[in-house]
Amino acid sequence: MAKKYYEAVNTGKGFITHGDNELSHISGYPGNVWLTENTAWVARHGLSEITRLEAQTLVNTAISGSVDEDGNQITLDLPVV
Repeated sequence: MAKKYYEAVNTGKGFITHGDNELSHISGYPGNVWLTENTAWVARHGLSEITRLEAQTLVNTAISGSVDEDGNQITLDLPVV
């Protein structure tokens, strides 16, 4: 299975369970972006896959204006999957 990107709002307790992560790790990024190959978790939440470009745009928008201690714009490049 290949990892894929998804957009979803974390609904709190039970959104990602210990069992979900044991089945296949779920990585979260700013902008409600998630990366996983856990199809059971995806199906439970009714998520649709988004492209890496769409995911990167969501992340960039979420961190826009965020700067480090030296005043440099913070950037985050998503992994290529």
